[in-house]
Amino acid sequence: MTSNKHTENIIEQHSHYGTLVARIGIGLVFLWFGVDKFIHVTNWIGWIPDWMARIIPISLIYFMYLQGAIEAIIGILMIVGYKVRFASLVAVITLFGVEIAMIGTGQTEMMLRDGGLLAASLSLFFTGSNCLSIDNYLPQRK
Repeated sequence: MTSNKHTENIIEQHSHYGTLVARIGIGLVFLWFGVDKFIHVTNWIGWIPDWMARIIPISLIYFMYLQGAIEAIIGILMIVGYKVRFASLVAVITLFGVEIAMIGTGQTEMMLRDGGLLAASLSLFFTGSNCLSIDNYLPQRK
């Protein structure tokens, strides 16, 4: 029993690494997809449903570049741990929009993946992640 309790204590002492892992993982996904939107912009345009393409007020190429820039910035902010709550809120809003856009497309696997990312991003919004982050070293405003 002592070994089990010792293991639980070690896990509890290092529980803050859970948010670090989530933050870095989500950040890498957003950075990857953001950069990829600049490299393969026409591939990404194909994912925009017709109903959404009709209401987007700019060209779809510029829309994808804008979306790619937003996602890359989210990714960088998450990875370095700067303004994690803000970045995660923007991630939640972005992923919610993606989920809405995918309704009725039959892309169930993508919706489930993005739903998981949305839930993890929402968790980071509520918890923040100061473990190994720039936010941890900045003075706190009161």
